[in-house]
Amino acid sequence: MKRNHLNKLLAALFAVTLAVGTLAGCGEAKEEAKAPEQKEETVAETAEAASEAEETTEETATEVKTYRVATEGAYAPFNYIGEDGQPDGFDIAVAKAVDELLPDVEFTYEAVEWSSIFVGLEAERYDLIVSQIMRNPDREAKYLFSEVPYSYDLGSIAFKKGRDDIKTMEDLKGKSVVVGVGSSYANDIETWNADNGNEVIINYGDGDVTKALLEVQEGRSDATLMSPVTGSKIITEQGLDIDFVLRGDQEAIPTYWLFAKNDKNEELIPKVDEALKQLIESGELGKISEEYLGGDYTTLEAVKERIPK
Repeated sequence: MKRNHLNKLLAALFAVTLAVGTLAGCGEAKEEAKAPEQKEETVAETAEAASEAEETTEETATEVKTYRVATEGAYAPFNYIGEDGQPDGFDIAVAKAVDELLPDVEFTYEAVEWSSIFVGLEAERYDLIVSQIMRNPDREAKYLFSEVPYSYDLGSIAFKKGRDDIKTMEDLKGKSVVVGVGSSYANDIETWNADNGNEVIINYGDGDVTKALLEVQEGRSDATLMSPVTGSKIITEQGLDIDFVLRGDQEAIPTYWLFAKNDKNEELIPKVDEALKQLIESGELGKISEEYLGGDYTTLEAVKERIPK
């Protein structure tokens, strides 16, 4: 398209040059003798200038690299499938805002079941995951993380409405808790359980929060661990008979972008971190959170203000 534009410009300049040469022919014989030489020099100079301009354009053209972003697509309002059948939610909105700030980067998006999302990353079916990922030693050994967190998760314990025997993690001893296999909550309860006598019965699900809440409502598990943002939305929308309490044994946990270990991502991560910093400093990240999550969960300070005193 840029080459066609240059060709059209050359043709137009050539036509003007010919016209000038024709007018010159109506003058004195001395002037007429010089016209062909002048015409050739003008065309040559124009062609040389156009060639240099084209080379400069090609040299300065930005090479755009495409990165495949995976998200769960079943953890509303953080990520879900929109009415158009495409991934949507807070996670995707943040990724799109980052994409806008990076002219040499283009993201594509794919919804992947949680139970297979890390397997797909290791098989290089996609390049990175943006899906409320928290750090833990196992993940840090296998993958790369962004340095800048883009949200903070408030942990909570959900149980069937009417129960008064579950208020803290200690109350889960001797009870069953359903969590998504391989999830941060699974790692959390496994670690807590190991440090506290292994008295909690852990049931593993596929990571779908709605299914976990239904399992609790139907009595197949006593409780589940979840984000109160997600839980509140699902409980309200589906009219579930569920209550939850915020956990008092931990602070809000930061969430990060997670990447496959390769040179391509080593190059991308600093760009993502810089873009996230810009979005935080401009207040744009907070606005995205307000739109999708109903409040600002993008900085630790903002989240602390939301924790009941």
